Amino acid sequence: MATPSTALVLGSGGITGIAWETGMIAGLREHGIDLRNADLVIGTSAGAVVGAQIRSTLSTEELYARQMMPRSDEIPARISMKRVAEWIYLVKTARSPESAARRVAKHAAGVYVADPVARLAAVSSRLPETAWPKRPLWITAVNAKTGALKIFNNDSHATLAEAVTASCAIPFVWPPSLVDGVEYIDGGVRSPVNLNLAKGYDRVVALAPVTLAPRRAARLPAQLHELGHARVTVVSPDAASLHAIGPNTLDPTHAKAAAVAGREQAKAFESSVREVWPTDDE
Repeated sequence: MATPSTALVLGSGGITGIAWETGMIAGLREHGIDLRNADLVIGTSAGAVVGAQIRSTLSTEELYARQMMPRSDEIPARISMKRVAEWIYLVKTARSPESAARRVAKHAAGVYVADPVARLAAVSSRLPETAWPKRPLWITAVNAKTGALKIFNNDSHATLAEAVTASCAIPFVWPPSLVDGVEYIDGGVRSPVNLNLAKGYDRVVALAPVTLAPRRAARLPAQLHELGHARVTVVSPDAASLHAIGPNTLDPTHAKAAAVAGREQAKAFESSVREVWPTDDE
């Protein structure tokens, strides 16, 4: 019997999303479930950072330990409710996902809190290794001019740091990321999870710190439908994790608490993930 193919989908969620996902992965590993063994890892925004980290040679415990240490090189940021409302309006009134992304990129042009060089350096500092991993890793971003989805991988004309920075380029917060002459914005503009990109895989686990999306096609029910008969488990923050994450997902002072909460939450979701993720005897 053939071994089922597996995909791990890591969604967007800011600094605290990185921490929560890291805690979840470490907690599940503690219970014998190693999500790093996925045949494919798909990362969006925060998930792009975590995807690059778990495809490195560092252990889950080493990655978790990094979340326990305060970082002095993080750039504080916040997106105002006014900007959030503007973003939602632009997306909901657009004719297509591509049009929505173009509109958001246009309205966010010039509105950010860090220059591109500093932003690339900040993202690069989160990556344990600079080279693309040998095992498949997809990193999502959106072409700021066309609105089209871009999937970066080790065949792309982009360094790993450039790809992750592009995926994390939140409109109204961070500048677009220039890769090979093209400007890209956050992959979460298309969908906070991009779960449907795992189509064709037998078993799928998604860690989704954020699931709300203005457009129906970007929401989880629609994207789950696209996966057909795949066995899928989606894990999002529970009440305790949401409290630890706090109201601002870009606040680095909440990272440690979010990681601890994610690891604790893994205990409750271990059985549901185990039902989907192949074991050694399958």
